[in-house]
Amino acid sequence: MATGDGVLSDGTALHLTNASDALTKLVGLMSVNRPNLAIAKVENTDHDSGKVKSYIPGHGDVNELVAVIKYEPGSPTDLMLLEHLASREKRPFQLDEVEEDGTIQESEGILFLLSYVPDNAPLGAIRTATITAQPSILAPAD
Repeated sequence: MATGDGVLSDGTALHLTNASDALTKLVGLMSVNRPNLAIAKVENTDHDSGKVKSYIPGHGDVNELVAVIKYEPGSPTDLMLLEHLASREKRPFQLDEVEEDGTIQESEGILFLLSYVPDNAPLGAIRTATITAQPSILAPAD
């Protein structure tokens, strides 16, 4: 594959920390974004601006992590997510992404769960659940 052709995401994994402080792979991951830093813009226009607004960089914010998994009520993954959400704790997590050459890039950070919402049980379809979390900035894993 030539550089820049794109990457198949097969093999991407998300690991959350369970109640015993062990990183545990979420089973049935269907999609997950890579949260990145976003910089706010702060307007600093003054009377000498020539009627054109000007800006400076403001505070940074890390976008929410959003993942969709296959939902199995009562499964170990379901129970771990419910426990983590109820704990309201910030815990370590790891995101594994596939690079263009097929190697895995591991990133780690801290997050707390904001929501874990199963779908509305559509007739004749796979059950899914959406996980939303607030992460820290990702760093390469050791």
